[in-house]
Amino acid sequence: MKKIIQQLSAISAGLLMVWVVSGCASQSSAQPPAAAAKPAETKVAAKPKQGVRSPSMLANTCAGCHGTNGASAGDIMPIIGGMEQEYLVEVLLEYKSGERDSTIMGRIAKGYSENELKAIASFIADQPWVSSPIKTDKKLVAMGKKIHDKQCKTCHEDGGRVQEDDTPRLAGQWPDFTLQYLHDCHAKGRRCSPRKMGMRVMKLSDQELKAMAHYYASEK
Repeated sequence: MKKIIQQLSAISAGLLMVWVVSGCASQSSAQPPAAAAKPAETKVAAKPKQGVRSPSMLANTCAGCHGTNGASAGDIMPIIGGMEQEYLVEVLLEYKSGERDSTIMGRIAKGYSENELKAIASFIADQPWVSSPIKTDKKLVAMGKKIHDKQCKTCHEDGGRVQEDDTPRLAGQWPDFTLQYLHDCHAKGRRCSPRKMGMRVMKLSDQELKAMAHYYASEK
């Protein structure tokens, strides 16, 4: 009898354990599911800022004709690196307005604002002047010096090295460019700017104009 009671007790304990385990499992399954993880936020890439065109970047346009930093390597293309800033601004604005005659410069200048042209002039003016390496004719140089001393040195002082607002550097410039400019001024006469230059140049012969171009080229 005692043995039967012990067996019944063991069975009851086993049933109780099954009931407890089943109840816990039911409670666990009844719990609400964990919140679904939020999808990772997709970061929208910021739009790149528009590039600010620096003076050096703007002046790169000039390099195709006037050489790197304005140091021209072409006979007819003027050296502009190291020219006086105010003079460069004046010239560029005249190209933009059409006041100054040009082939391509007028069209290029119209593509820039006044402030951009001033930035270009500032950059070019800060570059070192690099004189043309061309060899000059001694006889023409001597003739040109006499003309310079008589008619030009009051404005183009120190052999054309001195620069002012409306007076560009001539010393060390390519002679072919200087001669071309003098020819244009000679043809315009009193209409040349500045007028006093036109009045003086219009009286000179082609040989004398060539002599002046060689003289200024010799003054490195």
